[in-house]
Amino acid sequence: MEFKWIIKGLVESIFVVASILMALAVDEWSQDRDYAELADQSLVIFQREIVQNHARLEDAAPYHQGIRDLLSQMRSMPGSSMDVRSIMEGLEAPILLNTAWETALATGALTHMEFEVVSALSLTYSIQEAFESRGRLDKPRFVGPEGLTPTQVQGQLEEAHEYVAALTRDEVELLTVFNQALEMITAHRGVDHPGDAADTPVAPGG
Repeated sequence: MEFKWIIKGLVESIFVVASILMALAVDEWSQDRDYAELADQSLVIFQREIVQNHARLEDAAPYHQGIRDLLSQMRSMPGSSMDVRSIMEGLEAPILLNTAWETALATGALTHMEFEVVSALSLTYSIQEAFESRGRLDKPRFVGPEGLTPTQVQGQLEEAHEYVAALTRDEVELLTVFNQALEMITAHRGVDHPGDAADTPVAPGG
């Protein structure tokens, strides 16, 4: 009889342990699914924000390229009395969003994404931040042409052209970075989200 009780106790213990392990496995599976959903929802937000930033940059680029070309023409005209200040006062780098990155950091969503994805997003927003910093901090200040010598006016033209040429180059680079980030997000979200591809800008010539 005592042996039977031992067997019964062992069997019950095995069932208890198995139940606990099963409950833990279900809980872990549920958590993993929640983390996967959080990561995917964050990628959706990243995708939408980068599409918006891409559109803002794409809208501003032609105007900036026009200013660059105008300044380039005036540089080749000695004795020009162009008011560089009035042209440059209306030129601003577009304001870009970074809410998705800040939210992902605050919620810990990045810890549930693949390293490749996090690395690409980090690079994208780092390049974006550098672009905005250069646009604000590197912008020269100019005075009106009144009282300036032709040499000084020419100097202002050269400085303005250098700034705008660098700005337009940075815009082209950042647009390329945005396109690459969007392609990466689409690839990692997989075929379960085919409708999102329609919102993704295509790189020029792609």
